Amino acid sequence: MKNRIKAILKTPMVIVFIVILLFYTPFAIYSPGENRNRGVVTALGIDKTEQQYEISLLTFIPTANQSYQEKSSVISGKGDSVAEAVYNAQIAMGRTIGLAHAKTTIVNEELLSEDVTSTIDYLSRIASLPENTVFVCTNKSAKEMLEQSHDLVNDLGLKLEQIIAYNANNLYVTDTSLEAFYKGYFSFVKSSIIGYLEIEDDTNMSEDNSEVSGAENTSEGQSEGTQGSANSTSANGGAKNKHIVNQGQAILLKEGKKVAVLDVEQLNGINLLNDKSVGQIIEIEDVKKEDQIFSMQYKVKTKKVLITTKFENGNPIYMAQLILGVELVEVDGEHDDLRINTEFSEITEDISTKLESKVKQQFTNSINILRENDTDVIGIGRTFFQNDRKSLKKFIENLGGVEEADKFIDYVTFKLNVIVQPE
Repeated sequence: MKNRIKAILKTPMVIVFIVILLFYTPFAIYSPGENRNRGVVTALGIDKTEQQYEISLLTFIPTANQSYQEKSSVISGKGDSVAEAVYNAQIAMGRTIGLAHAKTTIVNEELLSEDVTSTIDYLSRIASLPENTVFVCTNKSAKEMLEQSHDLVNDLGLKLEQIIAYNANNLYVTDTSLEAFYKGYFSFVKSSIIGYLEIEDDTNMSEDNSEVSGAENTSEGQSEGTQGSANSTSANGGAKNKHIVNQGQAILLKEGKKVAVLDVEQLNGINLLNDKSVGQIIEIEDVKKEDQIFSMQYKVKTKKVLITTKFENGNPIYMAQLILGVELVEVDGEHDDLRINTEFSEITEDISTKLESKVKQQFTNSINILRENDTDVIGIGRTFFQNDRKSLKKFIENLGGVEEADKFIDYVTFKLNVIVQPE
């Protein structure tokens, strides 16, 4: 055994390894943790006033505790530019900022009055803001939104990113990340959708809108537990002055600027041709049953979409057949036995006609909004490109070239055939 040890110690590489181990092990054991030098940012807020930018950072603070609850704080810095504001926030934090874990980026509406890419470009290129961060707008201060996220966790056990993810999956039914924003920004139509959450004072909150879970509230145009993450999500149970209000809205952007705020009905119209989007509520009124008038709400359970395009006499025609499987969920809000009440559950010819008419009206309204702003977040132009790129290219050249490509949707004739059947 001794001879073996002597033979090993005579090997130069072994001696070097032992020396390195003896030299660096004490430093590794007693050196301070990385969290003392680098701050982990889980969410980023960007505000702009008339004179300055303010960068707010929701920072995770590693702390030993018995509640298994993360502790965090909001740290901010101001400056005449985004770079200066980030630098001042870093000084206030006392650590190097690490944005690789930032799940959410919030901007206030003031920033969307101009091209927002001029603001976030520095953060994405220089400060390494990840492209998978979810991009959200708020009506007031992004800093306030981050501060209220504390109350969401403490009062409801609900994280801000859970509300945002719910909206993206069930309302927008599209990616609302920074990467998706850039893809839309650099496309021919230069348009995209991002999430929208409001902050309201207690004085603006009605008595009926108090402390409800983001994924449990039912409101008009939304379905219980599926459609609409909250009509009014109270961040502090009515005990404080501010509330995060989630009405399922979204912001329509054109060239990085806000051009419209989309409500749930308009989002439903945009998502009609998306076969992955189910759960929407369709409400019809003036339904006659035994000499009584009812309003009825149907939930979309299944959806099948068949789409084809063509150029007829040089004009673009977009044809879609929409087959909806629907289920009755409410009649005037007073009936509890709808699932077994065949009298109400039966889809009569009158009900079918009203449902089809309502769906077409939703789609028409949404298309009108897109046309008014020369935007296309449905993918109309992309479908024509996939089906007949040669004819599309010729049509766009006649419009005036690529610079006028975003106006293509204005010239499309839509033919929508809707079939409603019980599910």
